Amino acid sequence: MTQVEVEQLLACVSQAMPIWRTYRAHPEHAKLYRDTAGEPVGLLVFTTNAFHPHALGMAVYAPAADLFPQILADAQKEARRQHKDRLVTWEYRPFSAFTDWLLAQQGFAVWRETVMPTVQLADITVSVAPTADLLTLAEIQADPEMRTQLLAMSLADYRRVHAINPMADTTPQQWAQTVFPDVLPSAPLALVRQNRVAAYTFPFEDDPGILTFGWLGAVRAADLWPLQAAQICWARQQGMTGLSGEFDSTDPLALATYRHWPFTPAPDYTMVGKNITLDGLTFTQ
Repeated sequence: MTQVEVEQLLACVSQAMPIWRTYRAHPEHAKLYRDTAGEPVGLLVFTTNAFHPHALGMAVYAPAADLFPQILADAQKEARRQHKDRLVTWEYRPFSAFTDWLLAQQGFAVWRETVMPTVQLADITVSVAPTADLLTLAEIQADPEMRTQLLAMSLADYRRVHAINPMADTTPQQWAQTVFPDVLPSAPLALVRQNRVAAYTFPFEDDPGILTFGWLGAVRAADLWPLQAAQICWARQQGMTGLSGEFDSTDPLALATYRHWPFTPAPDYTMVGKNITLDGLTFTQ
């Protein structure tokens, strides 16, 4: 298999499609399928994620349906070889014929939909209620009790909303090394009432000038709105111009945030998955 062959095979596929991104990131994990004349007719790329170690990911390009069973068999074989008990793929709607086949005939199901919308800060109307304390990351890091609370709450929330594709065993200190490094240190991060974390939204700047709502959680959804309003006001003060987020269908508070602010609708990036049999045992969600 050569890069030229893969590029020729995918010539009619949009560069924005997951198969391109996955192949470029993991060319060493790609399998090229050929017809009887030796011409490329399909591509399978495997992915793994140490943070979610139970699943083997696959990205597939296969125009011909007669190739689907072989691709799925190869993916299942590789999953078992790597001791993975879940097989997943990701696509934007409308799905490819291969993913439609997985859903219709092979027992796969939609596990999660993720939307990554944006909105201009100038298009948001906010009012900040001064009824609770707002803490930045710097202030939380200086308060061991608040730090412990925030880490425990956010780690539990993340585990819960990702139960369908579980995360690796993670201690609070390991979680801190994941979530804290890229947080904007002077932005409001948590809303506190009576010395308890009532709501949090991790603020990032993934793209220049764009405030990004990351992991979030709350005792009540209503506690998120004054916190996020304060974050929006802070972003404006810093000269930022936009707001973005990554919101999963398995997280009700993330979806509530998506609906609360005037985000421009964005396409759903959909995880399709299935539990598989490993060493004679069937693992369940």
